[in-house]
Amino acid sequence: MRLSAALTVFTSFLLTSICEANNLTSYIWYRAEPEFSRIVITEETIRGRRTLDRFKAKAKEHEEKGRYHNCDYGAPDKLVVKVEKMDGHEIKTEILISHPRGLGFGGAVPACRIRVFFDGELKVNCPIGFEFRHSLRVAKVIIHAENQNAEVVYVKDAPQAGQAWNSFEHGKEVIVQEEGELVSMPTDPKARQ
Repeated sequence: MRLSAALTVFTSFLLTSICEANNLTSYIWYRAEPEFSRIVITEETIRGRRTLDRFKAKAKEHEEKGRYHNCDYGAPDKLVVKVEKMDGHEIKTEILISHPRGLGFGGAVPACRIRVFFDGELKVNCPIGFEFRHSLRVAKVIIHAENQNAEVVYVKDAPQAGQAWNSFEHGKEVIVQEEGELVSMPTDPKARQ
């Protein structure tokens, strides 16, 4: 009887060790595309055990290409700052990579954020990837330098999808998260009232 109980416990432990279901990860991909006068930041997903192993093994090489792993459980936060000169404008992008910290209630997903400064003014301040508290997924942020605007593509409570726009030429606004939605708000507090 004892041998049977011990064997059951050992088998359960062995199976949970072997059957680890970590076949999915994600990364934030930053791409400056001066030929198109834009910067594109997306959250990308990769799947498969071998694919994950190859991605993690070459993490430094991927970072040199603008791909920042954001699902390294328990890893410290990382701030990535990129500055581009494009079509006579300076675009500074800050990407906060905040890896998962735990299991449930949002702890099992990254909590990454992005801030974009266009010619020194904050124009985008929102999550990138999945934002647990409001079930909001920001899939893509595009900064169009020549047109001086930002495009943020997001999904809230699928299948509803939306886009938030900010035209830099026509006003002083910033794209922010408000009540689980992305909206363009005036940067001047007096204009909000």
